[in-house]
Amino acid sequence: MPKDATGGPPSAAPKRTKRTGRNPEFEVALGARIRAARIAARISQTDLGVTVGISYQQVQKYESGVDRIAASTLQGLAAALGVHPGSFFDGEVPVPSGNIPQVRMAMRIAEAVQQVRDPLVTRRLLSFVEALAEAKHPTIDSDETT
Repeated sequence: MPKDATGGPPSAAPKRTKRTGRNPEFEVALGARIRAARIAARISQTDLGVTVGISYQQVQKYESGVDRIAASTLQGLAAALGVHPGSFFDGEVPVPSGNIPQVRMAMRIAEAVQQVRDPLVTRRLLSFVEALAEAKHPTIDSDETT
């Protein structure tokens, strides 16, 4: 029977855990901040990708938090969007919290509002949404929906 370095029986090797260094919550939040900055800059994923030298599919992966972003790529994205790279980490760009479907819905709402060209309508939409958010738990009477 083989012996270990101490002369005793071989010890069982410790179980190794694969260290990926990934933090999915952080990557999703970072991606959401990049997406918010891109939408605010009114740049498509394709145009952003071309500017940075990556495909639009890669931009999608970064924005959804599927792939990690290298520091040099993050700097390129920030430059293309006209923001400081640190803005993706501090509180400048709010990131919706909650589950991914809710974040996606919030982003769809933001994209739709970006299409409104009348500033008065935009302000009224904001007031309306803020009023909805302040409401405790509005209920709809079934008679009013018909």
